[in-house]
Amino acid sequence: MYSRINYTLVGIFVLLFGAALVAFGFWLARYGFHRSYDRYVLVFDEPVDGLSPDSTVHLNGVEVGRVTAIELDPHNPARVRVTIRVNSGTPITQGMYGVLKAQGITGLSYIQIEGGSSSAPRLRARGEQVPIIPTRESLMHRLTSNAPKILDDLNASLASIRQLLSAQNRKHVEAILANTERASRRAEDLEERIIALAGDFNRTLHRFDERSAQLIDDYHRIGKRLDERIDPLLDRIEAAGRNFARLSRDLDRKIRRGEYDLRKIVRPIRIDISELSHQYQDLAQDLKELSRHPSSILFGAPHPPKGPGE
Repeated sequence: MYSRINYTLVGIFVLLFGAALVAFGFWLARYGFHRSYDRYVLVFDEPVDGLSPDSTVHLNGVEVGRVTAIELDPHNPARVRVTIRVNSGTPITQGMYGVLKAQGITGLSYIQIEGGSSSAPRLRARGEQVPIIPTRESLMHRLTSNAPKILDDLNASLASIRQLLSAQNRKHVEAILANTERASRRAEDLEERIIALAGDFNRTLHRFDERSAQLIDDYHRIGKRLDERIDPLLDRIEAAGRNFARLSRDLDRKIRRGEYDLRKIVRPIRIDISELSHQYQDLAQDLKELSRHPSSILFGAPHPPKGPGE
């Protein structure tokens, strides 16, 4: 009895477990069948080597979908149409573009979607057509397409280098270097001369400053000497004029009073006439000395020449 009950429990457990597995499988199948995707088309103007159905699609480095179909454009065999599906709700906006990229060193490729902005509107289809994502040329294709031109440029550069390093050009370079060395030596000599001239110029400026200061001192000294020499001469002329005017007034006054005796008239003013005569003699002597030696007014009277034995 106990053995029959155990087999019954085991059988019931197996049936329940199998039913649960079947239900779980149906649930997984139903979930997978009803998962929604957004379809897009990319048109490449280059070979899509390494790309195959079920290759991954990335948006800024994050996997968001898979490649579903790869076919040639019926209107232009040089172009390849690639249909992809991405998870529903993936923000594919206007301004984004697709690029074919290599996946490591395996030779496989995937599609990378880049660009765009979060504020750009979503990419929509026109009518019943599938939205088309623009593409750009991949780095590998640019390198391979430009490789012949790069090789040609490299060969031309090597030829130019060989021509540049020819024996004749090496001689020219050696001559240029020799001329440059001579020019450098001349430049150094010129620099030394300029430094020497600058020193002479500075010394000349220093002497000029000293001479200017001396000239200013001489100017002040000459002005002082002029004041010392001219002021007495002017005083002497002014005094003589005053005496002569006074003598004239006295003579006129006496004549008006009726004094016609010249002895009586002249006797009182004889002293004034004598003094006036001495003043005019001194003035005439000074003027005569000034006419013979004009520089004496500035530098004083010249020393008389020494006599014999002096």
